Amino acid sequence: MTVPGAVAQATLVALLFSTAPAAAQAVRTDRASLRGLAGFEVVVEDLIPEAPLDGLTGDQLLDVVRDRLRAAGFPLTADPGGGAYLYINVNMTTGSGIYIYCVDVELRQAVRLERVPDQAVPEAVTWQTSVIGAVSAADLRAGITSVVVDQLDTFTREYAEENPGTVTVPSRAGPAM
Repeated sequence: MTVPGAVAQATLVALLFSTAPAAAQAVRTDRASLRGLAGFEVVVEDLIPEAPLDGLTGDQLLDVVRDRLRAAGFPLTADPGGGAYLYINVNMTTGSGIYIYCVDVELRQAVRLERVPDQAVPEAVTWQTSVIGAVSAADLRAGITSVVVDQLDTFTREYAEENPGTVTVPSRAGPAM
């Protein structure tokens, strides 16, 4: 076995014994971009075909996301002014009874360039957080839902800091499954 192959195999074995995120990385472009955001839409990217076979569908995830955001007091809109939407992408691969995933939560919205104020950019990522990890197939629904809810709570906390008194940061009682 080659050295890169051994490293990849050791990484996979380490991930096998972890149902919690193996690594987390928060990347937020600018929290100030949350200030004054009046409403936004929610988009959940399609999941891989294997996910429903292990109990997780995109519709279930979308329902959990919308319920969590509404409970916090966010005004969700189907036709947001300014083109703002919260984009959730659960990118994953599966094999040997586990899923390796990367969960990205991004706020995308229309912006104007400071250097050219009349130049509008119809869609830019202005806030983002990502988590990489692994979960067993048996725990897919609960594991991914929990990771997404944690990222939503981070978004809610930061939104609340930029817009005091507008939303309620939910307690961690657990997502509805």
